[in-house]
Amino acid sequence: MKQMKPEGRTADEIVENEIVDVSSWHFFQAVSWLDYAKRKQKPSALHYAAFELRYGIEYLLFELLVLSSRGLSEKEYRKCVGKPQAMKKALRSSKLQYDKLVEFTRILQSLDRVDLKLRYWKLDELFRYWGIASELLHFVGAHSLSYASKTWFNKTLARMEEVILPIWEISLTTRGFGLLVISSMEPEVHDAWLEFSKGRLKEDGLKTRMQIIQPALAARRRPRIIRAVL
Repeated sequence: MKQMKPEGRTADEIVENEIVDVSSWHFFQAVSWLDYAKRKQKPSALHYAAFELRYGIEYLLFELLVLSSRGLSEKEYRKCVGKPQAMKKALRSSKLQYDKLVEFTRILQSLDRVDLKLRYWKLDELFRYWGIASELLHFVGAHSLSYASKTWFNKTLARMEEVILPIWEISLTTRGFGLLVISSMEPEVHDAWLEFSKGRLKEDGLKTRMQIIQPALAARRRPRIIRAVL
């Protein structure tokens, strides 16, 4: 998919694009429809772009939930299907603490000599994008004020570009997203995680502690702590 460019494609080429089982496929489709709308000045294509953006975000939330929980039961899965707010609630539960784990992972990965170029999604930001996409999936007003209005078209196009293009750029320039696996943490790292998750340890303190315990960690043979979804 990354070998193709989303720009310059026909409507048939966009529709017939072979499905890839990752959220970024939907972002690729969203950029394709956005580019088509801009080139052809077709307002309908903006709605298609919004649909792919929203679907891609919901798929991404599902991927994050699976990654965070290290396995999702069928019961938990069914609770979240078609309910992005349910996915957000699950990710922010005391059991998963997704936001805290993302920040903890980012800090420790920044100390790693291996530059994986992982991306760390923020739930509030994703839901803001989701809300913007949702605006175009509902009635937008009489044609005289929307489809037939050049002002409406240009304003809506710009609003969608501000959301879709950065998401696609991140997808292109990073190699996936990942999280530390809590159950695989070294005892010292796990202790630091518990303090960090409870707000008793901040970023500077965490970095200092990791630097102090690094010799002890390096002396052991330990598994990789970052799992990346490519």
